[in-house]
Amino acid sequence: MGMLQVAFDAASEAMVIIDEHRKIHWANQASAELFVSGVPIQVLNQNLADVLKLIPLGASAKAALQLLDDQTPLPRTAGECRCEVLVSDREASLVHLLRWRPVELIRSPFVLVTLRDLSPEERALVQQQRFMTDLTHELRTPLAIVSGNLQRMARVKSLSKAVSSRLTMAREEMSRIQKLLSNLSLITRLEVEQDVLACGDHCLGPLLRRWYHSSREMVPTLEVKFLERGDDVVVQVDPRALVLTLDQLLDNACYHGDRTMPIQLSLVGNDGLDYFVLDLASQSFEPPVDPEDLELWLSPFFSGKLHRDGHRSEGSGLGLSLAQELVKGCGGQLSLHQDRFSEGTTTIVRLKIRISPLEASTGADAAVVRTDRA
Repeated sequence: MGMLQVAFDAASEAMVIIDEHRKIHWANQASAELFVSGVPIQVLNQNLADVLKLIPLGASAKAALQLLDDQTPLPRTAGECRCEVLVSDREASLVHLLRWRPVELIRSPFVLVTLRDLSPEERALVQQQRFMTDLTHELRTPLAIVSGNLQRMARVKSLSKAVSSRLTMAREEMSRIQKLLSNLSLITRLEVEQDVLACGDHCLGPLLRRWYHSSREMVPTLEVKFLERGDDVVVQVDPRALVLTLDQLLDNACYHGDRTMPIQLSLVGNDGLDYFVLDLASQSFEPPVDPEDLELWLSPFFSGKLHRDGHRSEGSGLGLSLAQELVKGCGGQLSLHQDRFSEGTTTIVRLKIRISPLEASTGADAAVVRTDRA
C-alpha cells in the first residue's frame, strides 16, 4: 500500500479509492486539493458523496451516479464519463473526465476513481454539446406545434394551387429544421462522448438485407449488388449507426442524383487490411466537380447547389458529415470519388467497415477482393 500511496501522490489527476460503502480509503494530494483544498488526511474515511457532487454529461450518467450511491453495488467494469464537478465548498463547477475501475490487486471490493481536468478545447466541446442539447429541447415543442398546424392546414381542400404549393414548401422547411437540429445535436455528441455508439460483432448480410427491404419502399430505384458476400462477414459496428449512415447516404443520393437512374449499393469485399468495403453509387447529368470541392462535401453545412425554387427545400448540409462521424465512431472510414460516364457523373461514397478481429483471424487465408482505391 505504501507503493500505491507514492504512485498516488505523484499523479496530477485527482485519485481516490473507495469501498462498497463509498468511504474513501486512499487519496492523493490532487484529490485533497480538489475536494477540500487541503491534505489527503482530511479526505480519508469521508463518504465520496459528501465531498463531491457530480452532474454527468455523457451516456454513462447512470453508472457515474452509482459511484456516489452506497445503496447500489460498486461497478464491476471500468468506465468513464465527462461531468461537471461541484465541490462542496465552491460555487463554480468544473468540467472533468471521470474514470473508474475495480482495483484488481485487492480482494475486497474497491474501486479506483480518477478525475482529470479537461483542456479548454475539451471544455468548449462539452459546453457546445450542452448548448445543442438545451437548444434542441427548447425548440422541439414549438416546432412540433407549428408542424402540426401546417399539417392540419394542408388538409383544407379549398386552398388554391399557389397557396397549397407554399404550404408544402413551409412543411418541408419545418421538417428540414427539425432534422438539422437532430443531426447537429448527434454530431456534437459524437465529438464529445466516446460511448454514444455501442459497437459489437454483427453479421453484415442480415443488417444490409433488412435495411434494403425497408428502404426500397421509399426508393424503388435502390439496388443492392453482391448481397450474398455479406452473409459470412462479421463486422464491428453499431447496427443503429450503420442504418442511420446508409439512410443519410441514400437521402443524399436521392437529393443530388437523378431520380430516374438506379442507386446501387455494392458489397465490394475485404480490402486485405481488415476492412469490408461498401460502395453506394448514384448518377447525375451534372459534370464532375474538382477534387478540392469534392472534399468540401464532407464539411458541415456544405449544401452544394441551392434548390429553393418554390417546389423543393434545401438540404441541411449535414448528411455526409453525420455519416462520416458515425463511420469513424465505429472505427471505419468514409471517402468520396466520382467517375465520368458518357452522359454525366457517377458519385461513389465508399464505406470501409472494420471486420471483427475474430473474423479477420479465421479468414486470413480466405480470398481477398482487392480494390483499386484506398
